[in-house]
Amino acid sequence: MTAVRRGLALGALAVAAMALAIPGSAAARGSVSFGIGVGPIFPSYGYYEPHRHYGPPPVVMYAPPPPPVVVYGQPPAVVYAPPPSVAADPTGPVYRSANGQQCREYQSTILIGGRPQPSFGTACLMADGTWRIVN
Repeated sequence: MTAVRRGLALGALAVAAMALAIPGSAAARGSVSFGIGVGPIFPSYGYYEPHRHYGPPPVVMYAPPPPPVVVYGQPPAVVYAPPPSVAADPTGPVYRSANGQQCREYQSTILIGGRPQPSFGTACLMADGTWRIVN
């Protein structure tokens, strides 16, 4: 216990001596701090223990990246299906539209959700001989 008291007293004297040794201009520059290592008195601080985190760096091995895997293949074939044929009955006479095409009204039956529904509208004769629904 006397060794602890003697160590604390010597530490206090050392701090006081250092504080008196600072010239006046040092106070204007900023702050000054002092530290005292008291050694085995406080062993939980680890001042005298070897530092385990200061070991050699881990071994790093560099290797070239693997080559990219690219698989080329033929694109799938595109198959164009013909438009569905719709049977329609003309319901009115042929007339000329504003742009000079032959048109007529039609009536048909279509399937909506698997149930037959009546349909009607106007179709015009195209230059290639097919009829096109315009409304």
